[in-house]
Amino acid sequence: MSIITHTTIGNCAVLTMNRPESLNAITSDMLNILETELDVIEKDDSRAVILTGAGRAFCPGSDIKSPPGDVRARIDQVHRLIRRLLEFPKLSIAAINGLALGGGLELALACTFRVAERDAKLGLPEIKIGLMPAYGGTALLPRLIGSGRAQEMMLGGRSIAGQAALSIGLVNSLFDAPDTAVQAAHDFIQPYCAFSQVPQRAIRDAILTGPDVSLTDALAHEYRLLESVSASEDCLEGVNAFIEKRPPQWKDR
Repeated sequence: MSIITHTTIGNCAVLTMNRPESLNAITSDMLNILETELDVIEKDDSRAVILTGAGRAFCPGSDIKSPPGDVRARIDQVHRLIRRLLEFPKLSIAAINGLALGGGLELALACTFRVAERDAKLGLPEIKIGLMPAYGGTALLPRLIGSGRAQEMMLGGRSIAGQAALSIGLVNSLFDAPDTAVQAAHDFIQPYCAFSQVPQRAIRDAILTGPDVSLTDALAHEYRLLESVSASEDCLEGVNAFIEKRPPQWKDR
């Protein structure tokens, strides 16, 4: 059985981290396969990708029983995957079915959306063993929940449950049972799958880029994205469909 399984549910591809004996702890092989599977999904006809874990956990972070031989190479590998998820042309959603700690939560942070089991445990506890988040958490968590709350979680190694994660915007929705994780993610993302990926990609690009530049540069970048979106086939289709009072037929280009 592969350590990453690739299945489908409706119009969504599903990637499942499949090392339940280790709670799906991260290894270099897992990261390599995730990258390869994303390459496949980018070219298929799915509308979104769901990332989840097998068994009773999403992912507790790196497997301490299989440490990387080259730490710098591992960091580069993870950062490449994080960027791949952030910039992926299709929407992504993490279905958090239990523990999502350290690198596991950081993978979820790179997804467009997150849904979590009500009793899930989410956190970046690296400080408890004298380390710091290094798979993108220090950059991604403050963007999502603000620097104050992010510092509380990271500087104290504090983990929170599903309801608290929902209240601060760390997750978008909750579900009750671990075995409904994939269905919950599928159902949550369906309304977003009804729109063209062209403006969605542009909006995500603008949101990702904006905090790193001045307001003037952010507005200029937004306008450049608008020019590209306005020239797309889907923009023309959307306008024509509105005028003709019919549902648009998106081509995602």
